[in-house]
Amino acid sequence: MRRRILKGLAASGLAGIAASSGYARFIEPFNYEITYTEIPIRDLPTEFDGFRLVQITDLHHSRIVPREEIARVIDLVRGLDGEMIVLTGDFTTARRRYIEPCAELLSALSAPEGVWAVLGNHDHYTDPELTARALARAKINVLNNANTLIRRKTATLQLIGIDDWSWGATDWARAFKGIDRRRPSILLSHQPRVFDMEETQGVSLILSGHTHGGQVSLPLIGAPARFAKEFRYIAGLYERHGTRMYVSRGTGMVGIPVRIGARPEISVISLRRSTV
Repeated sequence: MRRRILKGLAASGLAGIAASSGYARFIEPFNYEITYTEIPIRDLPTEFDGFRLVQITDLHHSRIVPREEIARVIDLVRGLDGEMIVLTGDFTTARRRYIEPCAELLSALSAPEGVWAVLGNHDHYTDPELTARALARAKINVLNNANTLIRRKTATLQLIGIDDWSWGATDWARAFKGIDRRRPSILLSHQPRVFDMEETQGVSLILSGHTHGGQVSLPLIGAPARFAKEFRYIAGLYERHGTRMYVSRGTGMVGIPVRIGARPEISVISLRRSTV
């Protein structure tokens, strides 16, 4: 009897492990969550109150994130009626052959105030020049250490994009040239680590990715990745001295082809006027 009980427990345990493994490999990685976050922006012009941005990050088109999943993400984004779409890097993982197909799929995106992008660390690992050219051909505006103004009537919102910090590609002076730190601004940065840097002080909102929410987040423990300095800001909204940052979990995977406890995310950000 005891032996049968032990065998039964062992079989149940193995079945549970198999079920968990199957979920982490085949279900959660493609169970996209659309999150909605309202973020107060001090002195935001009334014309931009309620302005709706949709953020995609870390697509990681690769062998483990196939074309069909990139297309699914894009279809979901197209149904969200974003007034602006921002892409915060890591379009592919490590193979040049995925760059142009990914950009071709992204060409289906459009928004009244444009589609804007910055590059991530994996884009540098793969081929940053080819990635930037492919995105430009797809009518996506790459803010490579540059800024622009989003206009509504006579009101403006400053939009800044920096190249990937971890590859030493960030040129702060060039990116912030002409920016008025006293006026509302949004910074696109693949790396959330820039939140701690002096150069980002005074920015109203930083939109980042990179972390995948840890990609694996365990009950009681959380995401083991958060113990690394690089992943200090793992997911969600952070605030310091008037600067806010939203870190999206992104939609793709890198390394092991699993997600668990860190569902892939498409972020919808609504800006709200604030006087504090």
